[in-house]
Amino acid sequence: MLTISQLATYAGVTVRAIRHYHKIGLLAEPARDYSGYRSYDAAAVVRLIRIRTLADAGVPLARVEELLDAESDEFAAGLGEIDKKLRRRDPPTTRHS
Repeated sequence: MLTISQLATYAGVTVRAIRHYHKIGLLAEPARDYSGYRSYDAAAVVRLIRIRTLADAGVPLARVEELLDAESDEFAAGLGEIDKKLRRRDPPTTRHS
């Protein structure tokens, strides 16, 4: 089990980002331990990394939520759309010797 700061460090986001994801419903607020600290499990780590990866790819947070909660076929189709957009945005570069 991880604290919020450990989770943030592990996933490469800020504690503030995690709290924002709680507020907008992308990441469920976990139970608190006997000391009152949030206690995150492996499923929260995986979900947060997915959120961060999609957000880093330029996917709006509203669409991130749709993709995370989608069935596997819909998720795959959504990733295909994102891939196409990224390829249009960042055309391959050629190296000149």
